[in-house]
Amino acid sequence: SLRQEGSALNTLRKVDKILNGIRSVALVVLLVSMMGMCAMNVVLRYLIKGVSFLRPFSWVNEMMQVLAIWVVFLAAGLGVRQDAHVSLESLTEKYLPAKASRILRKAAQVIVIAVLVLLIVIGIQQTIKMRTSFLQNLPISNAWFYAAIPVGCAYLLYEYVLILVFGKNPFAPASGLSSRRTPRRSVGNEVAASATPMAADSLRSLKSYFKLSVSNNRKC
Repeated sequence: SLRQEGSALNTLRKVDKILNGIRSVALVVLLVSMMGMCAMNVVLRYLIKGVSFLRPFSWVNEMMQVLAIWVVFLAAGLGVRQDAHVSLESLTEKYLPAKASRILRKAAQVIVIAVLVLLIVIGIQQTIKMRTSFLQNLPISNAWFYAAIPVGCAYLLYEYVLILVFGKNPFAPASGLSSRRTPRRSVGNEVAASATPMAADSLRSLKSYFKLSVSNNRKC
């Protein structure tokens, strides 16, 4: 059974590598395209003037909006993979025991997975519904705009299922954000640690001052 589990994990690792590779390449292409179109319109608007046929393209804004939506939804899954999203765990870690905190974390993951499934279903319905609607300045269906929702949520669902099953993403790079995080320290302890030497120096200075004052008074 261990051999079968290892084989299944290797297969899953290969699938994960393909999916993550597609997402990474898509993000690079989308970002480069956005920067290229933005730079092109800036040059045409501000640097090239007086040429009638070299004017900013009206369709650039629409395309950049579509590409930005795709970047947001694809990068959200990448953020989950690298544990880069903000999470508020101070209350659960401070007031709940470790077991209750783990149960609460699992429950939150289940709720997120359920919401993502719902978003995927609604996103697919909206994508199909918008097939006959087109962008204002380009003959491109608005379905491409809405398709970012089910695709991005599917990537998010995949990442959260891995976290729910394995406790964390087993294929995330070891050099990710989570591995570079330093252990949490209490702010109060850090302030106290930094304040202690300062307090000691202040006390020594006061003692020296009082000794000097007393000696001067005696001389007088």
